[in-house]
Amino acid sequence: MTALRSHFTGVITHPWFVVALAAGLAFFVMNTTTGTVQILTFILINVIFAQSINVLTGLGGQISLGHAGFFGIGAYCTAVLTRTYGLDMAVSIPLAALLGGAAGYLLSFPAGRVREVYLAMMTLGFGMIFYEVVREWVSVTGGTMGLSGVPSAALRTASILGVPLNQIAYFWVVLVVTLIVVALLSNMTRSHVGRALFAVHHNEVAAGSLGISHASTKRTAYTLSGLLAGLAGAFYAHLVGYLGPESFAVHRSIEVLVISIVGGLGSIAGQIISAAIFTYLPEALQAFAEFQFIVYGVILTFSLIVLPKGIAGLILDPPRFIRPSALAAARARKPELVWNDSVGRVAVKVEGLTKRFGGLTALDDVSLTLKPGNITALIGPNGSGKSTLVNVTCGIYEPTEGRVMLGDTDISGLPDYKVAALGVVRTFQDPRLVPSFTVRENLLLGAHCLGRQSGMAAALALPAAMREEAEFLAEIEAVMELTGLSDFADTAVDSLPYGYRRMAEVARALMARPHTILLDEPAAGLSESEMEMLGGIIRKMKEAGLTIMLIEHHMDFLNDLVDDVVVLDSGQVIYRGDIDGMRKDQAVIAAYLGQEEEEEV
Repeated sequence: MTALRSHFTGVITHPWFVVALAAGLAFFVMNTTTGTVQILTFILINVIFAQSINVLTGLGGQISLGHAGFFGIGAYCTAVLTRTYGLDMAVSIPLAALLGGAAGYLLSFPAGRVREVYLAMMTLGFGMIFYEVVREWVSVTGGTMGLSGVPSAALRTASILGVPLNQIAYFWVVLVVTLIVVALLSNMTRSHVGRALFAVHHNEVAAGSLGISHASTKRTAYTLSGLLAGLAGAFYAHLVGYLGPESFAVHRSIEVLVISIVGGLGSIAGQIISAAIFTYLPEALQAFAEFQFIVYGVILTFSLIVLPKGIAGLILDPPRFIRPSALAAARARKPELVWNDSVGRVAVKVEGLTKRFGGLTALDDVSLTLKPGNITALIGPNGSGKSTLVNVTCGIYEPTEGRVMLGDTDISGLPDYKVAALGVVRTFQDPRLVPSFTVRENLLLGAHCLGRQSGMAAALALPAAMREEAEFLAEIEAVMELTGLSDFADTAVDSLPYGYRRMAEVARALMARPHTILLDEPAAGLSESEMEMLGGIIRKMKEAGLTIMLIEHHMDFLNDLVDDVVVLDSGQVIYRGDIDGMRKDQAVIAAYLGQEEEEEV
């Protein structure tokens, strides 16, 4: 079954199959009825519309219940520009798409401050506000009477650059644009942009630790989603020739959300299949028109229970986030580890650091220095403030008092993604990988902050973007060899044993080419052999000159590994020195090691 599904996925996603299907459709519409041509055009418009939800929800994890607003913005923009001001459709349609993108960008600011049900309510409110504006702005939209006289292919009043368009010609135009949209989205999804969207979707904190700004990533998702919805709305306007507010009510948002969920969030091909089904169903089930929402509800419920990953999850392989051509180019390169130019030269200093959460003081006037090329152990009882210190150092929390210095630069209060971009990265107590990503895809996330190519270059698959991707993929081969992950490169992380997930997170941190790496309990849950391997990796990091801070409870693991030790208790430093001195220190014994450790010494 798996082999058959993989073969089917390879066939329907192959570029030549897509070209052949498009050519077949272009020929088919010349020999069928105008009604069929119109339905096929509606399908293409819904494909673009569904992809807008797929970008926002499937990749970015941001739910929207008001997407009809973006759709309507595009529709009314091109309608007014062509009908009232006489602009050519070649100008009005792109402007309509850009206006939809601008609306998405603006909505991203308030939407980025809320989550879950509040986000759903905010987007629903946006859709309802748009609907009321359309109803009341009679001079522009026609109000409840609607806007007629829009240049339409169905009415043979549409033209592009002076060339008249009938329904067949208009179908060809929409088909070409749809193919371009799908190609660009496919490239974007399998680039640093698509991977960043999915990383933020899964865990914003982990994404930030890799240099991914969750705020700008969400803005990208909303902008691109609004642009695609506006484009779909513009094509809709010139297909029907009449716009009324009822076409952009809440039901339109629900319809496209159902299409996207049933198709399989995250899957471009799944959206195409689902759009075709749900565009045809209303025509085929006219007798059930009054019960349309009941039918949609039953289909959605069935899909969520029986097909939680949608149609795509049933018949297609999970979407992958690396272009095969970039991987092939990487295999032609020599795998080589690349270290940060600042390795061994930049010290991290914490000076008088205090962090309070309301009335709780988690850190109290903590000062320490992480020397370049040294391994510093940070230990202490649970609740002593170790993870808080790491979080403040990495920019997840802002210090209440004190500062964090990177060399001569004060990085106190910088957001986590900026700290990561400066070469200070961390791992977590529990591995925060993207479960559905392969090991290779997760490691490629680590290189996000190193990328210099734009999202547009990635979407267009420009040679410079492909070379950069191949460079990172070749480096990943060397990192996987170092961490013992080569045999699991193309295995989804959620199917790996816990120890390999730990190694994958360390490897991902190395892919960021840090000069300072903060490891939060990396040996927790590892077997003896795995701990030996991890110790060897850490020693190689030290040999390369990396500055390492290691939070760990395994004293045997720390022996012969660390250069110095800092012990925290109740947010204060109670010991600083070597590990032998720590074992004899009475304050440490009382707070952490206990009498048994003292007797062993």
